[in-house]
Amino acid sequence: RLAVSYYYKDTLHIGPAEMSIIGSIQILPWVIKPLYGFISDGFPLFGYKRRSYLILSGLVGTLSWGALSALAACTQGGACPTDSLTTATAVAAVTMSSLGLAFSDVLVDAIVVGRSRGAAQGEAGALQALCWSSSAVGGILSAYASGSLVQQFGPRFVFSLTAVFPLITTGVAGLIHETPVKK
Repeated sequence: RLAVSYYYKDTLHIGPAEMSIIGSIQILPWVIKPLYGFISDGFPLFGYKRRSYLILSGLVGTLSWGALSALAACTQGGACPTDSLTTATAVAAVTMSSLGLAFSDVLVDAIVVGRSRGAAQGEAGALQALCWSSSAVGGILSAYASGSLVQQFGPRFVFSLTAVFPLITTGVAGLIHETPVKK
């Protein structure tokens, strides 16, 4: 998120008041997070409640960060204006990436609950601890590295690098064992 903040401030010249409004827009996918569970449970995609949506969420994230990277290249190169349409496009891309992440978060939680059901309490706790630990380590590493990466290479590089991670999620989602929903 550091790269996004710098891009908004330094390239698009967005002020603090506008940043507050933009932040409110970008958090909306997290506010409606309970809805994603209902969607995946009620409307299986290609016969699956979790796997297909997880693949779709990863693709949304990758496309969003890729679009933001392309937009950053265009604006930083001077080929695109830094006007309200460019700002709206950037906000839409980041909001869509939030949607992909929030939806995949719900799906992973549902998968963990499904795997924990019927397991011994210790196994269920270990699985949940693994999820939380992985999330914490990823957060710490990205916080540590993002400042240097933005300073060294600029926001566009960070956006491109960030686009890879949802793509990894998409690939791993294909390996998840899930019984197809019977119609």
